[in-house]
Amino acid sequence: MNRTKWIILALGTVLIAGVLIMLGSPGDDGGGLVDNARMRELLEDGVHLVDVRTAAEFEAGHIPGAELVPLNVFEAAAANWDPSEPIALYCATGSRSAEAAALLRGLGFETVYDLGAGIVQWDGEIVGGTAVAAAPTPVATGGPVMYEFYTDW
Repeated sequence: MNRTKWIILALGTVLIAGVLIMLGSPGDDGGGLVDNARMRELLEDGVHLVDVRTAAEFEAGHIPGAELVPLNVFEAAAANWDPSEPIALYCATGSRSAEAAALLRGLGFETVYDLGAGIVQWDGEIVGGTAVAAAPTPVATGGPVMYEFYTDW
């Protein structure tokens, strides 16, 4: 019975550590996930704001002062940034910015903030468009996009 308690405690500790790592929240102002209110504070403080979406998404609407650095060229651009300078990232829904944040931390950046819910949940000012569009869905040409099969047996 005593051994079972230790195993459960160890598994719980590993689970909690894993969740914290997945959320990318180092805490103690080492960055991490931020909400809209915290992002506004960071913007007032002049944080380096980076939008990791595509150019089309950026043109549809972005947070004022954001620098566009699409994820496909992100690592090359990051090589020119100061790792001691705080950086705030965002994308449409949070998945690409989480990937970019992990990449920056792996490169030794000290303070990386991530607008976890993305710009789709942003309640602040947006420039360059009246609405934020999700990434455009490619349209296939020359053939059917989806087949549906029905049977009556």
